[in-house]
Amino acid sequence: MEERNSDPVLSVIIGSTGPADALTACLSALEPQREGAEVLVCETAASPAELRERFSWARFIDGPERTVPALWADGIARARGGIVALTIAPMRPAADWVETIHREHRNHDAVAGAIEPADGLGLADLAEYLCRYAPDMLPFQAHECPALPGDNASYKRDLLERTADLHREGFWEPVVHRRLAEEGVVLWHAPQLLVRQGRSGGIRAFVRQRLAHGRAHGGQRGALFGPVRNTAGVVGAPAVPLLLGFRIASELARRRRFGVRALMAQPLVLLYNVAWAVGEARGHIDALRTR
Repeated sequence: MEERNSDPVLSVIIGSTGPADALTACLSALEPQREGAEVLVCETAASPAELRERFSWARFIDGPERTVPALWADGIARARGGIVALTIAPMRPAADWVETIHREHRNHDAVAGAIEPADGLGLADLAEYLCRYAPDMLPFQAHECPALPGDNASYKRDLLERTADLHREGFWEPVVHRRLAEEGVVLWHAPQLLVRQGRSGGIRAFVRQRLAHGRAHGGQRGALFGPVRNTAGVVGAPAVPLLLGFRIASELARRRRFGVRALMAQPLVLLYNVAWAVGEARGHIDALRTR
């Protein structure tokens, strides 16, 4: 693919595991700004024929049911651009998203942005948003950050090639970012690079995701720990929801966001954080069993 206006070609990889209407909203937001970009939709079930026909400019890559990190890995293996951007179907990129990615990559090799809730979200979706993206909500100043959000992140291709051993089976951004930070790469968090989270798959789907992602996180960390540290991870699991809840409350207070609605969402936030803690403990148990 040729470069345009001296900027590398951009490959956008969308992980899609949910309903078609979420993907439709995401692709509709990309359509006016897609010229010169490659868009790959990596999904766990084939989208309806009419959706594929409407967005025929995108490449659809089907596969069995997998996590989003596994879908991203599929897309990275097929992407041809000099810059690779990752997101998920529930996200709606801002009108200047592609332009902002190119602008930020003139100065940085790894860039992620802000994630805001879309208008009209219910409490379940707001609770999901707070659990996942509280550190990424506006306002914040651009800064170096080792914990960039993978759902609105972009990388120069050479970084992905250098870390290919870490993401052949699944692109788990904390693992990749840890390696990049150790190598001295600046991981840049830019508030002007904006996506908005739309509705997702609902409470049950997110609980399942939290269990799965928590387990993966615990297993990845556990692989670096010895038996004593992994045992502590299991024993300390009951404290994890409280710690996560405190971090969310701190972000809300610092940014002065959501007010009463955030309080109303707290029972679901607690449920989601408990699911993460259970999954993380299982990951530490997995690590203990392999030793």
